[in-house]
Amino acid sequence: MASNSSRLSDDWCSFLILSNSSKSTSVYYQVTLTSCVVTSLMVPMTVAGNAIILAAVWKNPSLRTPSYVLLAGLSLTDFCSGLLSQPFYVVYKLAELAGDRKVICISGVITQSVGYYFSALTVIVMTIIAVERWLHMSQRSLLTVRRVVMLYITSAVLLIVFDAIHMYGWYHTNRNFKTVIVIFVLCTTFCFVLTAFAYYKVYRIIRHHQSQIQANENAIDMEKYKKSVFTILYILALFLLSYVPYVGCLLVVNILDIFGTKSSSAAFNVCGAIVFVSSFVNPLLYYWRINDIRHSVVSIASKVRCKKC
Repeated sequence: MASNSSRLSDDWCSFLILSNSSKSTSVYYQVTLTSCVVTSLMVPMTVAGNAIILAAVWKNPSLRTPSYVLLAGLSLTDFCSGLLSQPFYVVYKLAELAGDRKVICISGVITQSVGYYFSALTVIVMTIIAVERWLHMSQRSLLTVRRVVMLYITSAVLLIVFDAIHMYGWYHTNRNFKTVIVIFVLCTTFCFVLTAFAYYKVYRIIRHHQSQIQANENAIDMEKYKKSVFTILYILALFLLSYVPYVGCLLVVNILDIFGTKSSSAAFNVCGAIVFVSSFVNPLLYYWRINDIRHSVVSIASKVRCKKC
């Protein structure tokens, strides 16, 4: 047992504890503590906001369409991120400040694993959403609610298997981490290329319809489609804006080979907190941009108030 414990803290997660003693500066301490405070404040609001969106879709039968179910899947991913990724991130960073190597190792490994998992699942869901909008607007929709749910479950299970294989290889060889990052980046790039292609097709369809609109009813329908597409584009833009600083920091640190230094660690802590912003803001976007969800949320709130009265 003693040898296994030593392996866990000194070998398996050694990169999480690199130069920990050299990080105990006032600037690093302040930056890390601030990122922990900001993330801690976002946790309850992220969980509550996404739980409300899930309840709104679940309680309203008219929202059980492929597009809304996919938004609910995205909200479920953000909900789990707020429930798992963010709290473990805070524990990991506070353990860093306290210098507790065992807690750093356990919470750090969970943070890395769960963080990559939910990030990958978010990218996949947003790709499916883009393809669903394209197929729906081209009147070739092959996605039903049942198929959408199966796609989400299949993606989630496959990612769990991939994550488990990665963790197994990481534990036994301590060499699989960079390979998984490369695979993650390649798959993410493919998803974004497919998403861009789908939205390009959507743009072409909208332009084609606008040039042929003669009846007012068609114009109204097209405006509704455009609003739904722009809502998803806002969500995609928010996701990119929240992840670009982290990816940029990762590239700079690897190119300059300054991983584990005080400046790079402080930058990663700031970028790590920014990553969680999308999960926090997404429910506000749903409520602001999607009338059906807003009406459903208001209806649920009214029923709750009536029960209390």
